[in-house]
Amino acid sequence: MTTVVTFLGDRGLLETKYRFGDHAQSYTGGVFAEALVQFCEFDRMIVCVTEKAKLNTWSKLVNLHSDPRIQALDIPTGIDTSEMWQTFEIIAAEIPEGESVIFDITHGLRSLPFLVFLFAAYFKAAKNVTIKSIYYGALELRAGEIAPVIDLSEFISMIDWITATTRFTEMGNGQALVDLLRNEMPTTEELRDRPDWSDLSGSLENTASAIETISLALSITRPIEVMASASKLEATLKRSADAFGQRARPFQLLSDRVVAEYGQFALERPIQKDVIRQNLEIQRETIEWYIERNYIVQALTLAREWLVSVVAYWFDLDILDYRGSREPIEDALHRLRHKFHPKGREFVSKGNGYFDELVDLPNARAIATLWKELANLRNDLAHCGMNKRPMLATKMRECAMGIGRSLIDIEKSLLD
Repeated sequence: MTTVVTFLGDRGLLETKYRFGDHAQSYTGGVFAEALVQFCEFDRMIVCVTEKAKLNTWSKLVNLHSDPRIQALDIPTGIDTSEMWQTFEIIAAEIPEGESVIFDITHGLRSLPFLVFLFAAYFKAAKNVTIKSIYYGALELRAGEIAPVIDLSEFISMIDWITATTRFTEMGNGQALVDLLRNEMPTTEELRDRPDWSDLSGSLENTASAIETISLALSITRPIEVMASASKLEATLKRSADAFGQRARPFQLLSDRVVAEYGQFALERPIQKDVIRQNLEIQRETIEWYIERNYIVQALTLAREWLVSVVAYWFDLDILDYRGSREPIEDALHRLRHKFHPKGREFVSKGNGYFDELVDLPNARAIATLWKELANLRNDLAHCGMNKRPMLATKMRECAMGIGRSLIDIEKSLLD
């Protein structure tokens, strides 16, 4: 169903001709609601009236009284915030879940446009309402006898863009932003009429694809994929900033936030040998990013692998070669742990020369302790606390923060 929510002023009627956008026909009404009745298709119209507006204006709109779709709704004058909250609650109670709504802000108090945009944001978020239009009959912009009608609904989308961008930059969840970007892609018919939009279409898809990859890669702990996609995203945003103004203007204004947040992870060819050190530095920063956002599972998962990678790098090994590098380094770290923290049965090493060099490092004990803590924490996480004495979530976060500080010390000793 489509519901129109309109407001009346208290100064009576002023016959005016209104023209909607580029429509040739104009519509006449003593108030804008009369023009809306002629122009819009709707199932219900709620006419919000204060006591004075009801007496001076609504009482004279006899033609509206006879339409069964139209009802007057009493609201307070709005002389303070308490009355404004009452107005909000009264109107909110009238709008059911999933409704389509058209707002009219032509008449009434000057505070109403502000309230209507809040109504729109609330209805979209809390009641899954579709905001079809927010009309303003601009009497002060009359050209001759005709007042233009401006649809301000596109500005309510700013809230969607801000919310989606914030969710991505602060929490790494980019799906809402991806959906908004793809919704703005020109259709096949539009591209036929506007072939100059083909580059814009590519920029929107490339941006959406990079954000989607970063979001997914962060959620399942794929740091190398994050780096490569962040590099692509940064390049696309810088190259396409002006193009976004044609179809996704809110994102054009917000894209700097995305670059500022994810530019720190950007590395064009992250597995090339000459950038592995930078790769490891970014991984350590990614662990810190996870911890700051309470993504403890991802933080500790990556921290364990990062320690193996850093030690492998220190030995000038290929950090991605499991059999030739990672497995023997893990063996050496297990042996180091059992040397400084012996417990239970004796560890049987597969034997390699890396342990002998590791044990001579000044911070060998710190590395062994970190390896032990990571093993214990990851084991607790993997079993989802299914034991009689699981570590509390708050304690797990506290331990992760300590791990994060330890990684900085390890980074300084093995990478500097």
